Amino acid sequence: MVKNPNLAKAISDQGWGMFLTLLKYKAERFGHTYQEIGRFFPSSQLCSETLLPIPILQHGYDSLGVRFVDCPHCQKQHDRDINAAINIKNEGLRLLALGTSAAALGGDVRPKSSGRKKSMKSEAVPIELGSPHPICTQMGVG
Repeated sequence: MVKNPNLAKAISDQGWGMFLTLLKYKAERFGHTYQEIGRFFPSSQLCSETLLPIPILQHGYDSLGVRFVDCPHCQKQHDRDINAAINIKNEGLRLLALGTSAAALGGDVRPKSSGRKKSMKSEAVPIELGSPHPICTQMGVG
């Protein structure tokens, strides 16, 4: 793409971000749902039937040259890309059902809070004319 590898990475990252923005826009425009899943979701490392890890991919033997994987749990051979696509679809549906954009298989990672923090001062200082509060009348405002 360009001679500077750092610049090439920045350009390709920008291109991917723009693609996602356009994809979200088009989905909303046509009434579809746009859902992102976690970046580190192990889509190709889980069996789409049992949701258990496929051992050969868990022990560092993960090679893009391996197109089919055998799951010892369900005794089936899975195409790696189709298995990953099914896992991505199911994870997106799971996140939609939860109503959150949580990380994969981890639930909501944000702490539960009651919303906005309250001010330390119990009431605001009124500055309107005719205020019944003593601070305003002492300053000649009310």
